[in-house]
Parts: sequence; C-alpha cells; structure tokens
Amino acid sequence: MTRFIRAALGASVLILVTTAALTAGQDAQASRQPAGDGLPDGPGKDVTLRVCGACHEARQAASVRLTRDGWAGVIDGMTKLGAKGTEQDFAVVLEYLATNFPGEAAQPLNVNKAPQIDLEAVAGLLRREAAAVIAYREKNGPFKTLDDLKKVPGLDFKKIDSRRDFIVAQ
Repeated sequence: MTRFIRAALGASVLILVTTAALTAGQDAQASRQPAGDGLPDGPGKDVTLRVCGACHEARQAASVRLTRDGWAGVIDGMTKLGAKGTEQDFAVVLEYLATNFPGEAAQPLNVNKAPQIDLEAVAGLLRREAAAVIAYREKNGPFKTLDDLKKVPGLDFKKIDSRRDFIVAQ
C-alpha cells in the first residue's frame, strides 16, 4: 500500500470518527439535556459549534467516546485537514469534548487472561506465537512477570518488550 493511500485511509477514518462523534448517539451525560442543536450546554459549546460546525452538522453526540488524548488527536487531525480556529479555540474545543464526551483510557492487556485474538492484536504476535503463549500458560500456570514470556518456545520476545506499556502479567 502506498504512503498516499495509507494517508488517505487514515484521514478518512479520522473524518468518520469525528463525524460520528459529533453527529450520532445519545447525550453524553444523562443529567444534561442537549439543546436543539444536539450538543449539551456547557462552557465552550459556542466555540465548538463555530469551529467544528463549519464542516460537521451538530446533532446528538457521544456514540464515540475518547480520552482527552484521543480528542486531542482528532483535533490535531482536523487542523491538518484544514479546520480553522486559533490555538485558544482548539483548546476550548478540546476541553468541551473531553468534558462532555469522555472515554476511558485503554487498559493494558493481561497476558494471563487474554484470548488469542487479543494477543495477536494488542501484543502484535503471530497466530502461532499467541497459541504458544496460551499453551504455555495452560501447562505451566500464569506468568509472574513479562520476562517469564522469554520461556515460551517460538515467541519473539522483542514484540512483547516493545509493547511493555500495553501489556501486563497479573
């Protein structure tokens, strides 16, 4: 896949996620009722409507929930695609989205409980490597540390080592 196609696909996904977040779903907080434009009232709503509303129709939001970092990434992507606003505007939009449409930070993958598909997707293991991890833990019991995975035959431990921030042995 060429860099151009990958970049175009990435931009398309970013647009879809942002559009879904701003146009679908239910109210972000049950105690808040959205106004006629579909967004909950709160500080920064007017700036969000002005900045984001130039490209997106504002309806009920919240089918997509993102962490503050996730929303920051979406905003960064939108600015690269031409969203107009000042640095202060984007800070206000970030605060509004992170407050009204929050997500949870991803939890690390526990190699002692993870199914094969998660070992492949999160840990980046090949199918045979993930199967080897599961077979080893079933035969020998839970891993006490990530370094115990070095004992798994056929596992490229560099993959585990490079993803230590996303994987735990609990």
